[in-house]
Amino acid sequence: MERTLIVGVDFGTSSTKVIWQDLSDNHFEAFRWNPSEAGLAAMLLPSTIVVRNDGIHFGLSDVGAREGDIRLSSIKLCMLCRDNHAICRCGSSVARRGVVCLPGMEAAYPASAFASLFLAHVFREVETRLATQFPDDSLFLIWNVGCPMDYLDEMNRKHEWEAMAGVAMELRHEVSNPAAVSLLAEAAVRLNNFVVAAPKERNYFVQPEGLAAVKAFLESPHALPKTYAIVDVGAGTTEVSFFFNGRIMKEPGQPLRPSYLADSTQAVGGGRIDLDLADVWNCAPEDARRRKETCGSKIPVVPSVGMICVQYERTCGEILKSQKLTAANDKRFDLFVIGGGGRLRPLQDALCNRSLPGGFVREGRQQLQAPKMLKNRLAIQDCYDFLANACGLASSISWEYYPPREVPAMTYQPPARPARDLDEYYPK
Repeated sequence: MERTLIVGVDFGTSSTKVIWQDLSDNHFEAFRWNPSEAGLAAMLLPSTIVVRNDGIHFGLSDVGAREGDIRLSSIKLCMLCRDNHAICRCGSSVARRGVVCLPGMEAAYPASAFASLFLAHVFREVETRLATQFPDDSLFLIWNVGCPMDYLDEMNRKHEWEAMAGVAMELRHEVSNPAAVSLLAEAAVRLNNFVVAAPKERNYFVQPEGLAAVKAFLESPHALPKTYAIVDVGAGTTEVSFFFNGRIMKEPGQPLRPSYLADSTQAVGGGRIDLDLADVWNCAPEDARRRKETCGSKIPVVPSVGMICVQYERTCGEILKSQKLTAANDKRFDLFVIGGGGRLRPLQDALCNRSLPGGFVREGRQQLQAPKMLKNRLAIQDCYDFLANACGLASSISWEYYPPREVPAMTYQPPARPARDLDEYYPK
């Protein structure tokens, strides 16, 4: 039989997660990178690249490090570093401003070339495993890759992410693990000459991470008509999304789908919090991260937490400036905080206690629930905030929502008062 699978690839700063959906019965399944591991560890592929001798190794953890290794711990941030040098935190002597210079090599390669090879490895591994799982079927795979950008692409980065994914798709059969260092030159040339095909002519798509979180919410059992906010704090970036889930009464049929009110992406996440804590505790970032995971709520509020709160408030302000919501009841919303960085208790408290402008009121804070059709849903519910974006990316082919530019501004209309009966003034 022909079988269509939607593969959601959450290309994260610290780890990459994959969930796919089988459209024949609409069930979801998480891809296990390490089947011998238990729990969440089995589903996380470190987003790391290690150059060792003449080979490029993908997904090696710190445990596998050797003397002489050249380690790129967050290749996704290296791509973002090209336009925002201030976010650099990799500590690598070979990576600067989005360019990697390997010792002994005259050529310097863009971080996107390394990212393409990493993603090609992901495509190859997932495709090979799925072909083994369905040996008698003709598979058609649709790939949705989550990348850090806002929906309106104000930083004009979407083409770069699409080229990265497109070159990865072309090279997936040539990339083994480890891969030859010589493939970097091939990837760089293809990136320079790559032309992104029209959507109907390709099977891979790049989606904003914030929108992926909204799609994950829509697959959850509690997607009720209301206003919601999702703050997705990853290791390297934070995405904030405000949306109204309901019916637009003016539209024929009145479909229930979200109006995407405002979103933002900022290069501040759990890694930046680790650096701030290292300054406060006067220790190495690695020690600060381990200490953070054991201190619970006894963690000082550092500047990066404040930056995320300001981003949250500023994104809400965009709704007011554009007059997307005016009714007081629609400004009462529920908040979701997801992502590995979002587990920090002081950050959760700071977001929940943050006063928002324009009459916005947080009514409750909820935890995203896994969809009922996700395999082993109950077993992974406690760590679903790590996997939510991958599930959202795998949720559907068509992403039905109202983007910000299509949500009309609303004008406040005071409730009409009934006209007084003249008989009250001039009784007969």
